[in-house]
This record gives sequence, C-alpha cells and structure tokens, in this order.
Amino acid sequence: MRTSLIFITGFVLGFILTELINIYGFLLYDQTISLTFFPIIMGAFLTGMDLLLRRKSKHPNFKSSFR
Repeated sequence: MRTSLIFITGFVLGFILTELINIYGFLLYDQTISLTFFPIIMGAFLTGMDLLLRRKSKHPNFKSSFR
C-alpha cells in the first residue's frame, strides 16, 4: 500500500513539474518542451528510493507501536 501511494505521489509531482517546465519553456522559447514519460519515471524513481532507503535503514519497520 505504501509503495503504491509513493508511486502515485511521484506521478502527481512529475506531472506538476512537467507542466511547470512546459510553461517556462513556452514563455522563454515560444514553444513547449515535451517530457512525455517524466511522471512515470518520477513515480518509479521515488518508489525505488523508498524501497532502497527502507532496506538500508538500521531501524526496523514496525507496523504499529503496540505489543
């Protein structure tokens, strides 16, 4: 569940960044800069970074603090 939420968050952030880059490119060069797969790449990158950081973490990943 956490992995899918991080992928969706990365996808939305990638979409927002793509739109900001397109606006900047249109204002600067009078043409859009096409970044077709950037949201998917951003989602996959954030998911991979989360998995890597959770694997390298020295602290255990507890599901709850109650025992």
